[in-house]
Amino acid sequence: MTSTRHVLHAFSTVAMIAFVIGVLGAQAAAQNAGATDPKKPMSNGPVVHDLPANVPGHTEFLDYKNGFRGVAFGTSVREFKNLELYRDRGVVKVYRKTDEDLTIGTATVTNIHYLFVHDKFYAVTIHADARNGSQLLKVFEAAFGPAAHPEGTPSQYFWTGNVASAHFFEETDANHEVRGWIGNNELQKDYEQVMREIFVAAAQQL
Repeated sequence: MTSTRHVLHAFSTVAMIAFVIGVLGAQAAAQNAGATDPKKPMSNGPVVHDLPANVPGHTEFLDYKNGFRGVAFGTSVREFKNLELYRDRGVVKVYRKTDEDLTIGTATVTNIHYLFVHDKFYAVTIHADARNGSQLLKVFEAAFGPAAHPEGTPSQYFWTGNVASAHFFEETDANHEVRGWIGNNELQKDYEQVMREIFVAAAQQL
């Protein structure tokens, strides 16, 4: 029963991320289409940055990085060192690094998890308490620019690039844990497919 609840919780989180990525991606496409007309106002449009992709401060930097700490999304698990298995769901696995640096800017985080689907690195989650989480959010904003806030989600922040996306939110349970997520859009689709299959299998247990 506990494992089923964990699966359902994980699936709901992924569904929210996938939904927001889709909505924001559609909005961005529409805004970019209108950007060619100088007479058309950019209502609620993204801030245009005259910055190279490799300079932080906008979503293009998110696409430019397409990874975490110098390791690109899509990298095989065999190319990593000092990983220890944290959670195993078959083709989806979560690892931690035994030599991880838990300092990011002025934030000291509690955990960094590396997510793999079909043995390919597709996302990372960064966990922190509320105090350090506020500092971590500043790092995300400095890296990826202003975040989007879908209606009804004041404590959630989303950045949607063409290649990669990021999500930052605070848990509502008693622990008030803050989590940052950065992942590859294409590999996220593979993860969602796997999670759907797990969800259907869990449904058979009802």
